[in-house]
Amino acid sequence: MSFTVDIAALDTAAAELDAVAANLRAADVAGPFAPIGEALPGTQTAEAAVWVSTRIGAAVQVMGDQVAAMSASASGTAASYRASDAAVGERFCSVGSS
Repeated sequence: MSFTVDIAALDTAAAELDAVAANLRAADVAGPFAPIGEALPGTQTAEAAVWVSTRIGAAVQVMGDQVAAMSASASGTAASYRASDAAVGERFCSVGSS
């Protein structure tokens, strides 16, 4: 059994995942909730809006971290394949020159 790995596709996926992670981390989740607190100061609705925006903001940050980890995994996999290919290539070259 054999298979071929498109290392460039792993690099592309890693770059795209990295961009998605950056966008998630930069997302302003609390901003859209701010007018609620300004319009209804001191109410339970205003407090609930802060509570919801805080939790959604935290969840988005965690998702950004997880997507960044996926990017790192794809980059690491590509690097591992490159290193393995280079090592195998060196062994074949040394066998052929003996």
